Amino acid sequence: MAPLIPSAKATLSYPLYVCDFDPLDADRLVVGGGGGAGRSGVGNKITVLDTSNSSELVEVGEADLSKDEDNVTSLAVGQKKGTATLVYAGVNSSPQDVAKGKNTHFRVFGIESSGGTKGKGRGKGNTVAEEKPSGYKISEVGRSTLFQSKEKEVYQRIIRLSKPYPNQPQLGAVCSGLAKTTNEIVLFDTSATSPPNSRGGVQSNREAVDVDFIQTGDNEYLFAYCDVHDVYVKKITSKTDEDEPDLVYSTPASRSEERPRPAVPSFRAMRWLTKDLLLMLTNIHSDGGVVLQILRLPAGGKGECRIAQSLRLPGRITKATGLAVANLTPPLTPSSPQDYTQFVIAVAGRDISLSLFKVDLQVEGKISLPSKIKPFRAFKNAHPMQITSLAFSNFVPPTHPVTASTPPQYLKLASVGMSNTVVVHTFPLFPVPLSVKRGQSKTPRYVVALPSTKAIFGGTVILSMIGVLLAAILIQGILEIRGGVPVYLNARNHLPVPLQEALGRPYEFPPGYHSLSSSLPKPSSGVSSKEEVVEEEVDEDSGSALRLPAFFAKLKQGSSEGNYVLKEGPGGVRVAMHGKEEHGGVKWEALSKEQKEKWKGKLRDAGHWAEEMGETVLKGVVFGEIGGAIGQAVVAGI
Repeated sequence: MAPLIPSAKATLSYPLYVCDFDPLDADRLVVGGGGGAGRSGVGNKITVLDTSNSSELVEVGEADLSKDEDNVTSLAVGQKKGTATLVYAGVNSSPQDVAKGKNTHFRVFGIESSGGTKGKGRGKGNTVAEEKPSGYKISEVGRSTLFQSKEKEVYQRIIRLSKPYPNQPQLGAVCSGLAKTTNEIVLFDTSATSPPNSRGGVQSNREAVDVDFIQTGDNEYLFAYCDVHDVYVKKITSKTDEDEPDLVYSTPASRSEERPRPAVPSFRAMRWLTKDLLLMLTNIHSDGGVVLQILRLPAGGKGECRIAQSLRLPGRITKATGLAVANLTPPLTPSSPQDYTQFVIAVAGRDISLSLFKVDLQVEGKISLPSKIKPFRAFKNAHPMQITSLAFSNFVPPTHPVTASTPPQYLKLASVGMSNTVVVHTFPLFPVPLSVKRGQSKTPRYVVALPSTKAIFGGTVILSMIGVLLAAILIQGILEIRGGVPVYLNARNHLPVPLQEALGRPYEFPPGYHSLSSSLPKPSSGVSSKEEVVEEEVDEDSGSALRLPAFFAKLKQGSSEGNYVLKEGPGGVRVAMHGKEEHGGVKWEALSKEQKEKWKGKLRDAGHWAEEMGETVLKGVVFGEIGGAIGQAVVAGI
């Protein structure tokens, strides 16, 4: 049985578009959004939430932004500079400034403690750390313009930062949205704030769908971005270069010149897993579903990728809106190779659901082999409205060795939506024993603490076998008490007599049941109808014409014993026996077609005859004349 995954929810006063965890503090979440310029009653804000309590979210800081400017459209939390944690956001200037060609869309904010503490918190790896501040103040550090475009509709749609390492520069990228001519990707590092240090850029006639970084060494990075159909990779070093990114994957048929053009899938998001593996989130055309794919880059980074793994998501998810990935055993330094690890993947669906998956990475020498993408949890109706952003906390395993005193470890997933809601799910993690012989890292390795598919299947089989065995023992015991079977359990010597009497009672038939022999009337010779009448009540509610009334059963057996008269009484249709000399009538064969149809209708309504019985059973039967009702005379005889 899966462990309980606690969730904390909060509703803020404005629509939420973006969220990100502090990479140095897994308990601190920053969210942003607002109503945008010209939307009355809803301001633009950035809020800091404390998530240390897995069942409650607490607002510990908030910044009110200008109502004349646009809402926060992109957000990423970076490293500290002095005592302040830097937050990078995209906020368009006021419509008046944009119309003048001045749009300082790139904003940098600093989050600092406002004084006071609220007790112990968690530091790296969820270990108990120093007392945490009870509140934060958020102030703007700088604003600048990174895009060259002067178009009024352009805004900063995406911002992404590389994973922070001590004493290493952190790279970032911002992407434009809604550009009518040239789409821009601007690269920078975070050593300066206003403006940041430029590290080059990319211009394209297609808008970038998503971007991501992975650091592969000291001052060495791989930068990847994708548009709807193509994936590009660029190597970045300490020297700025103007080389164009390399096309490493193109969706089949996306460049076809056929008319009409074939419908092809579209990329929605991407993330680096390792320097050799890229995870792609793909929407099938016409809301046909969602696919997760792992692309393997060719050796040396040159050439076309191949698909290493692929998984189609459940059919209820017709389109995906967001992606987040967490590495549970990241390298300790940028130049360290990636060892055995598990990746946790979260996908937000248009059906406001959150679907969780896991991928185990096995490392043999210089070859890394990803396992199949396996689903392990889904949260339906995670938000009342559309999910706009999601992010995992940065997990750093505790130091070696892991002992009983090592506190429990957790991974958090935050999601925000248009309904002003923010939800944080907390996933328990479990340590995995290390194997030095298999070359695993000396760093403790953690995985999501949920049973595997094989364990669930094995448990189900065992429970099913136990259930079948218990049912067989119960049936054998009942049959031994009733008798007539070989004795194996000797149940009569183990059960009390009252229980054996209850189990051994003869079979009981439903009320009103009569066997065929007991329901036939007994004829009596020489006695008038006034002296002796044997009547049989016929149940009109039986609904079955196949259970023949007694006198038809007698006829089918070929008996000529006695006469039968069908007549109506207070309790329904009754069959009485009389001497046949007292009644006259006409045989079935001599009746006219009209008389036959009337008699069949009368007998059918009384429940004594059905079409499937045929007319053969009526041959030789003598019928009286039909009056206003049955019972004037129907004489049956052979």
